[in-house]
Amino acid sequence: MQTLIAPFLQKEVKALNKNKILKTITALALAFAFSGCSSSASVDMLLTPPKLSEEQSAVYDALVKSVGEDIRLQYPRSGDYRSAFIFADIDDEPDNEAIVFYEKTGEIENGANVRVNVIDRREGKWTSVYDHAGIGTEIDRIMFAQLGDRSGTSIIIGYTLLSGEKQVRIYRYSNGMLVPEYSDNYSTMFITDLERDGKSELVLIRPNIQMKKASAGLISTTAEGRITETANVALNESTTDFVNIASGYIGTGTPAIFIDGLSGGKLTTEIIYSVNGQLRNPLYLGESAMIEQTVRQAGYPCTDIDLDGIIEIPKLTFFPGYTETTPGIKPYSVEWNVLDNYSIVKKYSSYYNIAEGYCFILPSRWDGGVVTAKSDSVTGEIVFYKYRIDLNNSTTELMRIATATAEETPALLDDGYMLVKSNNNTNYLVKCPDISDEPLILTGTEISNSFFILAK
Repeated sequence: MQTLIAPFLQKEVKALNKNKILKTITALALAFAFSGCSSSASVDMLLTPPKLSEEQSAVYDALVKSVGEDIRLQYPRSGDYRSAFIFADIDDEPDNEAIVFYEKTGEIENGANVRVNVIDRREGKWTSVYDHAGIGTEIDRIMFAQLGDRSGTSIIIGYTLLSGEKQVRIYRYSNGMLVPEYSDNYSTMFITDLERDGKSELVLIRPNIQMKKASAGLISTTAEGRITETANVALNESTTDFVNIASGYIGTGTPAIFIDGLSGGKLTTEIIYSVNGQLRNPLYLGESAMIEQTVRQAGYPCTDIDLDGIIEIPKLTFFPGYTETTPGIKPYSVEWNVLDNYSIVKKYSSYYNIAEGYCFILPSRWDGGVVTAKSDSVTGEIVFYKYRIDLNNSTTELMRIATATAEETPALLDDGYMLVKSNNNTNYLVKCPDISDEPLILTGTEISNSFFILAK
């Protein structure tokens, strides 16, 4: 967010007088305070830190008492924990400890300024018990897990270095100290159970850096309880960035990680799973080149589109009647594919509208080139037609989909639309013509069962 705000302010400050500048900053602060972005971190950068809760204030007072007032709180940029104050049980005692991320103003040591302070409740009062120098300039994320056969909780902190690279450090909290046990570079990371043994592992996705090829590593414990990398597999070496990670299944019961990476401006997908303790990447085998079957435009991540736990990989095609040279808007038909017995096979065809937040899976009697789609130039709705010869001859309307706010919905219902799904303040409605002798007209049940809201 910082890189987006700064150019805006730099450009506008020249044209605004003092009062307008103050209004602009206030508006930006309010916008971020109510946005879905890391608002606490963004507001902190623009104005002042967000208001602390009573417990956070007590922890903050304990921190200041220990390290002084000239500090600035640090906020994790990603992950489930976005506060500078993380409360967790890291010593297996009944009460939680507080982990606080901060930096001392103006202090940078060996290219790092992030510090980690552990604050414990002693005789009913929060007291700083340990202060640790981190290894970066920002906190990327923090996670907690009981890795492998380890009995205690591991504290997993991802740092962003001054170079922009990310490095993870795994700690255990022992004898009142954060003891580092493992460190490595990564692009993204997450906790999973690929071994299907009820035990957690850390998966690191690593980029091509410092002569090391892209890879996925499984971090767990040895028989002696030492944290280490227990398995590794190579990833597509032409990948320049990992943009989406999905965790789900292939088949009926094999847990897997689906990795979408950018390569040559296009998205590709790799699938990682474990067999007898070894990681496999079946789409990236030199002879098979199955990864080429996953190439598609950026912006179409793999996902569990039908919510059955199995991750599907999208592939964009044209509806019948369209080609690359067809003028005007060309709606895509998105195929959803799965890995089945070392082959990529089609599971569904669909109309996938990312902007409007839904996917309509074409029922089986609509698949096979019998239905096409056009955009209504007046309403912007997607309209499905029975396909005959070409687009000009495809005039029998079968169904149209509209999205509307709660306020707009009554008028559409009065016009014969049917409400199918709702998501917050967005309603999804369809309208089918009353053609009793047309076998391609869908039933309400078919429509409802084929309509899926995208997770946001």
